[in-house]
Amino acid sequence: MSTKSMKLIFFVNGKKVVEVRADPEMTLLHYLRQKLGLTGTKLGCAEGGCGACTVMVSKYDRDNKQIRHYSVNACLAPVCSMHGLAVTTVEGIGSTKTKLHPVQERIANSHGSQCGFCTPGIVMSMYALLRNKAQPTTLDMESAFEGNLCRCTGYRPILEGFKSFTTECCGNPENCCRGNQPEQNGPVNEDNKQSCYVPYDPNQEPIFPPELLMNDDLDMEEVIFKGERSTWYRPTSLERLLELKSDPTSKIIIGNSEIGVEVKFKNMFYKTLVYAADIKQLTEITHTAEGIVFGGSVTLTHLDETLKEAVKSMPESRTQVFAAIIEMLRWFAGHQIRNVAVIAGNITTASPISDLNPLFLSAGCHLTLVSKSSGSRTVKMDHNFFLSYRKTVIKPDEVLLNILIPFTKPDEFFYGYKQAHRREDDIAIVNAGIRVLFEEGTNVIKEAAFSYGGMAPITVMAVNTARAIVGRKWEDSLVQDVCTLLEKDLPLSPDAPGGTVEYRRTLTTSFFYKFYLTVQLKIQQKEGKRKIPSSFKSATSIFHGNASKGSQVFDEVGTGQLEDDSVGRPLVHVSAAKQSTGEAVYCDDMPMITGELYLALVTSTEAHAKIINIDPSEALSMSGVVTYLGHGDIPQVGSNQTGAVVCDEEIFASEEVHCQGQVIGAIVADSQAHAQRAAKQVQVKYEKLPPIITIEVGRH
Repeated sequence: MSTKSMKLIFFVNGKKVVEVRADPEMTLLHYLRQKLGLTGTKLGCAEGGCGACTVMVSKYDRDNKQIRHYSVNACLAPVCSMHGLAVTTVEGIGSTKTKLHPVQERIANSHGSQCGFCTPGIVMSMYALLRNKAQPTTLDMESAFEGNLCRCTGYRPILEGFKSFTTECCGNPENCCRGNQPEQNGPVNEDNKQSCYVPYDPNQEPIFPPELLMNDDLDMEEVIFKGERSTWYRPTSLERLLELKSDPTSKIIIGNSEIGVEVKFKNMFYKTLVYAADIKQLTEITHTAEGIVFGGSVTLTHLDETLKEAVKSMPESRTQVFAAIIEMLRWFAGHQIRNVAVIAGNITTASPISDLNPLFLSAGCHLTLVSKSSGSRTVKMDHNFFLSYRKTVIKPDEVLLNILIPFTKPDEFFYGYKQAHRREDDIAIVNAGIRVLFEEGTNVIKEAAFSYGGMAPITVMAVNTARAIVGRKWEDSLVQDVCTLLEKDLPLSPDAPGGTVEYRRTLTTSFFYKFYLTVQLKIQQKEGKRKIPSSFKSATSIFHGNASKGSQVFDEVGTGQLEDDSVGRPLVHVSAAKQSTGEAVYCDDMPMITGELYLALVTSTEAHAKIINIDPSEALSMSGVVTYLGHGDIPQVGSNQTGAVVCDEEIFASEEVHCQGQVIGAIVADSQAHAQRAAKQVQVKYEKLPPIITIEVGRH
């Protein structure tokens, strides 16, 4: 086929967008804000963690003949991945100039915004939930916000306002049960006030673009987008995908949750990007006698939904691996990430703290790998799968076609564990997948598997421990022996990356003890014999919190107070409506003026050093760069000095740097991308000086 760059076609808020110069390195967020002027979608963390950039993407699923709506992080989603899709932003659902959507109206009137920067993202997460489930439960609602952070308002008013959409609310805004309270003097609970919300009617939502619904041309065609530095391919057949993957410079991209962070924060660059989300063989799900086979491009959300259906319809003895994966996915990032991240990406990125890989290893999952040169082969995920940090046995030209997640047997037990700093949307300190298989009808161990993340540069299996306990009985004497074996199998040096070495080593044995008690409890329930004290049962329970509850109490104003006297009244602040619709203008939302340039800082990579030489020549030769500014470009004597009280710091370091990240200079360019890219190419030569680690040394 032709290698000519094609047009990117998608819809935004019901309007068709045709981009003739699509850049594979540009995110959807940048395109919305800079190209379309839709600044309601905000840039926060730029790595899919805060949710300020949340938008809703809609796609017609032709196999199931239904429209799918899902929330995504626009800061990570490549704009090229939107080809043939429909995007809805906060501006597309309501406006103060026309009419607020009920989601916008309720968060505003419930005092759910303060600075308002996170509000559009929270609005869109709730909106996407309602498009999929018109009357969710409170737990559904709270789960939808796992990928959204609010740093100033607090979550109580947000949740209380949106609780009016849930099944726990009577749904009668004109005669709400929560408002039918007897009149009282003194303190008033605002959550019991008479409801005056605009009713929500799911039938009044904007329709999916008919052009995308009736015509599958945009779904079926292979597309190529050529940017300034990289090329984007979207193949539609497995054969074409394997052909592209045979190029060593190519990189498969789907959810972009890993590559996006690498490019933004690790200075990685990929010349050829291959989008593999639309290959039929990679999205198939097949039920077999051994288990369920998931295509490599099946999203984590679809994985979760499929496994939940299996758990409901099959005996517990067959679905213990499925249940462990479901439980782990509850704490895996937020919905915006799970909606686009895929199984193959989680495996092939080979993160040492991956939440799913310990489960896949202990379960003994089988992978089907295919390549143009070698054809197909099957690989078992075991202790030989991960070779070193971020490296697996998968060859550079191979594609992970699918993964078989097996059923468990009647005498088999399987559980997963994770410890992080917080439960939702956080990376693991240590995680684990543990399995034991008994001889039929006994408590004698036939097989065992212990897999841990966070204990080595790779996801590691405690192979010696598993081998040593085969043939042993599952009884209390086993516990101390396994703990001792795990300490030998999983050593951590005192200077291991990540720190907290003793805590992490303790977690490995703690997870086993929880597993031991859980299995003993299961055996106890089966045999009717008491094997563990009832006081130990709390260690076996899986945490499932109840829905949040909160209230705000304030004094009722006196009967003689004038209506226009706002003192003591819970008034909605004047910016709330504009914050909920994305119309509130922040500094970065102001339109660019003609000829506007962007400045990116060049900062020190050393903590304490003399500056020997600064060479910006490579940066100045790059596209779009205008100039480099340093201390020598400031003409007036003393003007390079700054400080809050005493001007004792330099704006641009001239001879010496005193901390990592100290500003040395700046690159000026015609765009943010060009400036930031060039700033990283300024070469600074240092002469290291002794570190200053005490106040006494710093005084001299």
